[in-house]
Amino acid sequence: MNTIEKTLEYHELLMTYSDTSKYNEDTLPDGFHYEFYKPGDENDWAMIHIKSGEFMSMEEGLKIFKDFYSSFIKELPKRLFFVVNNNGNKIATATISLLKEKEFGYDAVVDWFAIAKEYQGYHLSKPMINRFIKLAHELGHKKLLLHTQTHTWLAAKLYLDSGFEPFNVNSDIKGWQILKTITNHNKLKNIKKISEEDMYFDIALKTKKELDKLFGKDYEYSIWHKENRHDVEVNYKGTLYKYKYYNENNKFWLEKEK
Repeated sequence: MNTIEKTLEYHELLMTYSDTSKYNEDTLPDGFHYEFYKPGDENDWAMIHIKSGEFMSMEEGLKIFKDFYSSFIKELPKRLFFVVNNNGNKIATATISLLKEKEFGYDAVVDWFAIAKEYQGYHLSKPMINRFIKLAHELGHKKLLLHTQTHTWLAAKLYLDSGFEPFNVNSDIKGWQILKTITNHNKLKNIKKISEEDMYFDIALKTKKELDKLFGKDYEYSIWHKENRHDVEVNYKGTLYKYKYYNENNKFWLEKEK
């Protein structure tokens, strides 16, 4: 299964970390180091999320950066960090966000943790998770809230491995059932597994099947189906393609936007 699996049903998973003074001093592998955000790093941030499969275009990434960070932009040089390789390229990132209003009693949240796909498997995740826990502690946050979701199931597993605990189990049990079925994590021992066929979103399965025919395997995609939308965007080798999907009379097809 892919590290980002968009054919799964989407469910938000909330996790908490109760004591940020407890963290491991894991170091990055040789050839990588941390750098904090500087004005002008917006393109690098967006590109990492494009390369991780989160965004489909630079335009989308920069808009989300502006919208998300505008309320605490002056805090970013101490809250948003990158992993940088020996060539000076930023290839991973994470943020300890500062909330205007507390959420479930938490004033800090882990956001936008991402590693460019070509660097996934370089053992960066565990050191980065411990780094943002330590960073939260340095910033005076005694506890952390974290938003993740079923599509990024492997990251969710790593958070649990690193000391985070499930939070919204009762409000969205199916998301946790999907995670339990995939990972069988010991922190989910009281949650029942579900059948594999119940984990997947039918429209996403059909969409991916059609996109595989068009693009092979080397592409990223997103599906917009809420609020009566039926849009599909594809990033294939840096080019953005847009489609509409149709699922009518037992037939499914894509039409390219002109």
